[in-house]
Amino acid sequence: SFWHRTPGVPRPESAMAPIIDVMAVPPLGCNCTIVGDSESKEAIVVDPGGDVEKILAKLRSHDLSCKRILITHGHLDHIIGATELKKLTGAVILMNQEDLSLYQKVNEQCRDFRIPPPMEPLAPPDDFLADGDVVQWAPDLTVKCLHCPGHTPGSLSYFFEQHKVVCPGDTLFQGSVGRTRWDNIPSLRGTSDSNMIVGSIKTKLLTLDGEIRVISGHGPETSIAFEKKHNIFLR
Repeated sequence: SFWHRTPGVPRPESAMAPIIDVMAVPPLGCNCTIVGDSESKEAIVVDPGGDVEKILAKLRSHDLSCKRILITHGHLDHIIGATELKKLTGAVILMNQEDLSLYQKVNEQCRDFRIPPPMEPLAPPDDFLADGDVVQWAPDLTVKCLHCPGHTPGSLSYFFEQHKVVCPGDTLFQGSVGRTRWDNIPSLRGTSDSNMIVGSIKTKLLTLDGEIRVISGHGPETSIAFEKKHNIFLR
């Protein structure tokens, strides 16, 4: 198993030097996020959608080793680079099981979005994460998994507790929420729910401290406090 359910004892904040590096990657501008530990030099990569060479260069620039790849959801732009990154780093791929069918239908998604499919079949996930799971990814750093269905059935938000950052994928954006209508996208039709996404955000994300940084799957970052106050979709 690649996680445990009891967090380790966190180090004092004064001893932490968190590394957070966000880059938009092809094919659709997904925000790929590197979260690193400057002491152990271990890192997580969230949503390596593409341009793996760029991701590796960023890891090298921080002298980090990628041990885990976390997938927020099974849409093509968040998953296509994961297999190559796994091959080159030995990292494990982790996601929620309810998005496995989307992950496996990446070629159909690429067809519908008129994007070239992956050169090789995607590597299967190494394990699955569920709501409330806590992954210890460095000696005393954890990430909590929050199941936020709506944009997809298995959307996960990853809350890096000591870094005070959450990566919600395409569930929550600055001033907006994830898309739930796919009328012209056969491979995604029927996989989203507009009421469910709002419920997920209100019960799983807006309950976090207002100061928490939100690094969404696309676009600018925001904060929990800003979205509570200004996001018209959540009123």
